[in-house]
Amino acid sequence: QKRILMPLVQPKGIYCFYTRALIGELASLISARSCLEIGAGDGTLSRFLGNAGVAIRATDDHSWSHAIQYPATVERLNAQQALERYQPEAVVCSWPPPRNSFERLVFAARSVQLYVVIGSRYPFASGDWQAYSAQSAFDWSVDRRLSRYVLPPELDSAVLIFRRKP
Repeated sequence: QKRILMPLVQPKGIYCFYTRALIGELASLISARSCLEIGAGDGTLSRFLGNAGVAIRATDDHSWSHAIQYPATVERLNAQQALERYQPEAVVCSWPPPRNSFERLVFAARSVQLYVVIGSRYPFASGDWQAYSAQSAFDWSVDRRLSRYVLPPELDSAVLIFRRKP
């Protein structure tokens, strides 16, 4: 019933569903690194990753309070504040807004070794693709296998993996 479900959840900031396989793979990828979720919304991804053993903090600037009920587990911090305060080794972000102004800060944060973006294959739909292309400190690719674990498949979701160069 995805034709019925997606229009109901999108106004609440929910753009996809995470499979157990995706959460398990992300938990393995993040491993023992300190982790931060930026733009966490209601904190669902952080909750799932935390349940899988990841030491993660959920942060969001709460700019969508008109649509999202932020639980106490989602700290009210913008990306810059969160990156400076926690200096994470890994960062995750699910469906960052297109042409946003905060992802470039992830690439500038010296502590970050791994950045995982869950979003769209299409630059107009999510993410700061200019920042992705302009940065030179990370190797990156779209992980097609992990992308298949984001539902529904009709979204043409993409899981982008950025790894800091040695």
